Formats: sequence, C-alpha cells, structure tokens
Amino acid sequence: MKEIARRDALQAVAGLVSVATAVTVTGRPRSAPPSDSTTALDTVPATADAVVDANVDALRQDDGLRTLTTVALQQRAQYVSADSSAEQPRDVDALLSDIETEFETSPERVHRATVFGDVGGDGDDLFDGYAGVVLRAELSAEDVKSGIENFDDIAFTELDESGTVVYEPESDDSPWVGALGSDRVAVGTEAAVFDAVGVRNGETATVGEPIRGAYTDTREAPVRFATRLPDPSRNDAVPAGVGGNGGQSIDITPLDDVTTLAGSVYRDGDVRGLEATLSAADTGAARDVTSVVRQLRDRAASELQDAEVADVVGDLAVDRDGTTVTASVSRTVDELSSLVEEQ
Repeated sequence: MKEIARRDALQAVAGLVSVATAVTVTGRPRSAPPSDSTTALDTVPATADAVVDANVDALRQDDGLRTLTTVALQQRAQYVSADSSAEQPRDVDALLSDIETEFETSPERVHRATVFGDVGGDGDDLFDGYAGVVLRAELSAEDVKSGIENFDDIAFTELDESGTVVYEPESDDSPWVGALGSDRVAVGTEAAVFDAVGVRNGETATVGEPIRGAYTDTREAPVRFATRLPDPSRNDAVPAGVGGNGGQSIDITPLDDVTTLAGSVYRDGDVRGLEATLSAADTGAARDVTSVVRQLRDRAASELQDAEVADVVGDLAVDRDGTTVTASVSRTVDELSSLVEEQ
C-alpha cells in the first residue's frame, strides 16, 4: 500500500478532473453567468488544498466532448449484463434524461461546478475526508436537497448557520447541503459545507497561496485544477519509490520538493488536451522532478497492455522552464473516439 500511495494521490486528482468533465457534459447551454478564475476561487475556503473548476456552460457547447461521451456510454453498455444493458444510456440525451429522472431536476440548470478538498492527512491517512463542491446553478439548496432525497432515499434536517440554511443528512455517509445565496449551493462533507457557508458570510477566508497562484497561472480552459501533493513529513503513507517488482524501483522522493500541481483540460479546435505544471522549490529540484516524471511516463508506457493507450502515455511531453515542469499530451476528437472504441 505504501508503494502506491503517492501514485494514488496523483490519480485522485486526475480522477477529480475526469469526473468534473464527464458529469457536466449535459445538453445545451442556457444563460451563461460570468466566469473567471477569481469568481471560482472566491467560493473555495482556505482549508482546501485542492480545487477543480469546471465551466459547465463551456463544456455543454463542446460537440467533441459530447461525441466522446456518447462513444464512452456505448462502450460501457457492452460490459454490463444483458438484462441491465437495455437500461444503460447510450448517448448524451439519454444520460440527461436519466439524471433528470433520478434527481427530479434538469442538469441544464447547473452552470459551473467547483470541487475542493484536502489531499493530505496526517499519520497513515492520505485523505482527510474533507471535500465539497460549489454549484453555480438555477437551483436552491432546497432543490438540491430534494434531488438527493429522491436519489438516495434519505431525510434531512434543516439547520440555521448564521442566518444561512444548512441541511443535515440523517446518514453519516450522505452529503450535507448549504445555501450560498441565490445562485450557489454547497454540497459535501459537514466541515466543507460549513466552511463554504463561512466564506459566503465573510467569516472564513478564501483559498490562498500557493494554490491560488498555481490555479490562476493555468491556461484558460473549461476544466482547470490546482493541488498540493501530500507532505512526506506529515504523512507516513507517502512512499519513497514506485515499482521494483521484478524491475528497478523509481525513486520519487524528488516529488517532495513539488509545491503545487496545476493544469487544465483544454480544447483547441478539434484537439483536446491535458496540460499539467509542477512547481518545484528551485531549479535543481525541477531538474530532478523532470527526470522522475519522464521515468514514470516511460515505465507506464512500457507496462500498459493496450498499445494505443501506451502510445498516448508515451507521447506525454515533459519540459522544464526554470523551476516549473510541464507535462502535456493532446489528441483530436476522432483519435480519442477511436481510442475509447477499442477499450
């Protein structure tokens, strides 16, 4: 478990990006509210050290992403039982309909989703169980609460937090819901929702450096993210190396000098790409980080069974500029569709 903990941390961040992208490809845009990095970050509490922001309206306009989502849904339907296959959505419109039925509200009413959390616990815990999402939507907290009740069959108790409505779930495993004004709702763990409410009421500080600066420096894109990596001095779950089972272990201790990991999932015409930047403590550390990332790329590409996926990983460009290391890869929509169809 210790060997894969740091890799899991990176995968968790990537997973957040993927989820934020996938769940927001729903339908066509309605009225689009203003959107910029300051607006997104000013809803995130200072406790958070990871943030993923998805401009849902921009994603809705992306026909390429809709195409990829449809291909992925059709592929997924092939791997379920014959009985349940007929119930699986096979395109974006069917997915939209299913979501609306389950939550009793149209997903087209959501314009932006800003996910935040804590990726570094103490001791043996890699994650602190602190996470939330701020939805900018044509929905009230009561609307969201009712949707969760319908989907999860649980009840909520209405509370008052400094004049703000907060809904407490009857189950410890269910999310809390908090009102953040006329067009924003917070959903997540108890602490995350109360912190978001505190930000809205001016009682809690918003996220600061280095996360704010790293996020602001990412390229404009429908999905942007920034996070710190787990601190090895705080967390016993952070390993010193990756691999070693029958081969040479890759020393990843240079990643301890990475202050932030930030980037974006972008579109440029028919091209879709991922760009990520690791900020190191100094130039020497950045050189070591560059070497580690290239080794991890080459190891992953050599061990993947799927040749097409291995090609994508192998094409990851890793470059250094001073104290920053940038990793990027891109493909056309047709290339990505073919890749998904092969899975």
